[in-house]
Amino acid sequence: MKTNRNEPCPCGSEQKYKNCCGKKGLQLSKEQKYIKWIISICILIFLFVTTFGIIDSFSSDKPDMEAYKCDNPNCNRIHYRPVSEQN
Repeated sequence: MKTNRNEPCPCGSEQKYKNCCGKKGLQLSKEQKYIKWIISICILIFLFVTTFGIIDSFSSDKPDMEAYKCDNPNCNRIHYRPVSEQN
């Protein structure tokens, strides 16, 4: 039968299970702590690169583009080019 968190600990310490043997299951080994740190660092790097890319995308100056139809009779696509100032 499973021990409830608030029941007395079966080891005989007269403490609640959550304050005695219940904590042992939550402790991480050195390898698990190392893996946890590596994953955390990878997530932070990914978030930093993503945030930097979004900010750079919105802050960079991009030329205005205009759509035009190609002069080639075999090309049925619409192409884009920078807007040219015509006087």
